[in-house]
Amino acid sequence: MNAVEYHTGLTKFFGQFRGIATNYNQIVRLLNANFSEKKASAYLYKLEKQTAEMKELLLKVLIITDEFEKKYLNKE
Repeated sequence: MNAVEYHTGLTKFFGQFRGIATNYNQIVRLLNANFSEKKASAYLYKLEKQTAEMKELLLKVLIITDEFEKKYLNKE
């Protein structure tokens, strides 16, 4: 994979990530508006766990990107 392909894939990935953030905000608003506090809290807990998993994935992407740049783009 060359640098342009990697950059294109990374750009698409972050575009999807931004879309998820928008949906996340909509879900939180809907939960708070349509469910009791207890039920909304239960759903928000599940959402929070998924968010933590996404954070770990994003950190891995950042590490891989840093390694890619150092190896193929001679960035330090």
